[in-house]
Amino acid sequence: MTAMPRTLLLGALATLLLSGCSARVQNMVNTAKTAFFGHQDVELSVERVNAYPYAAAYVKTDNFPQAIAVLDRFSGEQRVYRTGGDEALTTRFGRVISSAGIPGMPLHTFDWRQDPLACHVQQQHRGTKQLCPREWQRTVEIGNYGENDVRQVSFDSTFTVGNTIDYVHPDGTPLQAVVINEQGQAGNRAFRNEFYAVAGRIVYAKQWVSTELGYVTWREMKPFSGDLSGDRSDSNGEQQ
Repeated sequence: MTAMPRTLLLGALATLLLSGCSARVQNMVNTAKTAFFGHQDVELSVERVNAYPYAAAYVKTDNFPQAIAVLDRFSGEQRVYRTGGDEALTTRFGRVISSAGIPGMPLHTFDWRQDPLACHVQQQHRGTKQLCPREWQRTVEIGNYGENDVRQVSFDSTFTVGNTIDYVHPDGTPLQAVVINEQGQAGNRAFRNEFYAVAGRIVYAKQWVSTELGYVTWREMKPFSGDLSGDRSDSNGEQQ
């Protein structure tokens, strides 16, 4: 497949994702009332987080304030979040692997299934001596499919497992988190990412995405029941 047809196909899939959202999901994002652009930082109190009816995450970039992204749907290990501005992003263990409507976010990550992060998270959860890959090379597409303005950036990184730290979840729960470090190069830019693993899921992630946005900080705000139970089946993302 040539680069142009693949780009058009991925853009069509992103459009289909957004157009297929139900009235229920629109109610979710209306409840959040936040988007990535044109607002101030949003930070709910512990009481409001615990009362929040939907699984959600805080998302913040170097250049834009913090927004609430509500879980729309999930498929296996992927989680699709939407904001009140109809932007969407797909994460896997807290890493943003694709998006729609957010300039500078990854449009598509090639070889995302090879991400060693998943292995390290599961290893820490199960306490096994499984050997996880330490290096990962991937290509990330960034730009705008609709304007036929897409570039590919090569990422090369190495993973190490760090210390166990105290971490307070936005819902007030004190947690013990294992820090998974990722250092590497994105084009000519050096980066250092951090992921906090707790019981088989990521609760905090700081990751370099592009020169436009810099680092993205993703924090689990309201846990998804499937992540708490280890459910990785395909379904919609309603909080249960």
